[in-house]
Amino acid sequence: MFTLFPFVFTLALVFGRVSFTGGRIAIQFAGISNWVRLFHDQRFWNAVFVTIKIVFIAVFVEYCIGLILALLLYKRPFGCGFFRVLYIIPMLLTPIAVGYTWRMILDVARGPITGILQRIGLQPIGWLVDPKIALYSIIITDIWQWTPFMFLLLYAGLEAIPKEYLEAADVDGATAWRKFLYVIMPLLAPPSIAALLLRSIECFKIVDVIYIMTGGGPGQATESLTLFGYNVGFRAFDLAYGATIAFSLFFMVLIAAMFFTVLTRSLRAIKLE
Repeated sequence: MFTLFPFVFTLALVFGRVSFTGGRIAIQFAGISNWVRLFHDQRFWNAVFVTIKIVFIAVFVEYCIGLILALLLYKRPFGCGFFRVLYIIPMLLTPIAVGYTWRMILDVARGPITGILQRIGLQPIGWLVDPKIALYSIIITDIWQWTPFMFLLLYAGLEAIPKEYLEAADVDGATAWRKFLYVIMPLLAPPSIAALLLRSIECFKIVDVIYIMTGGGPGQATESLTLFGYNVGFRAFDLAYGATIAFSLFFMVLIAAMFFTVLTRSLRAIKLE
């Protein structure tokens, strides 16, 4: 009931027009006018492009770095326990704290990175005020915070691989690269897909870090779909159009989830063959 009511109410808004009469909200049926407006809105397509760019770059880099860290600690080198704790610290912080921290670090006037660049004779970089760079500053922040999530899932996946498979590869004289390519990666595929799916879904909803660091600017260079929906629905108080934006995000996440589900079934079919 707690899930169904907000969903049905939002669905009613998507096909309605909201007005306030006598201090109460009145919803009138408006057909697909909100969707027509959405598909002709350049700001919406900009938010879609920004969101997809964040998801693809951030999740891909997080997966690669997380996999490298998991492989480095898989054989339990000296200090393994310390590094495992160290790696997951960013994930334990709230996105708001992370946003404020990175906003201070990347501040073009007072940030420590600007000071370092000036000491070595380089010009300051407008990490958060340059439209061509600001989005990448957001992506770097997301990578810093959520790579530990990838690391944890992939490390658990590595630990679950039966030792007999790796020992058999050693007996056959497989090189480290061939063992990684033909033994580890196929067995690591299910946790990899789960990690990519979960992070992609979360990344589609990114809003708090962007809100703190850039507020969606400069201009609309870093305005994600969620932030766009928030600005329209709650700051401009256009509830029906804000709900339509939220539903478009829902469909995007649904498509991503279906893609990963089909991919998982395909991998299982290959494995059974």
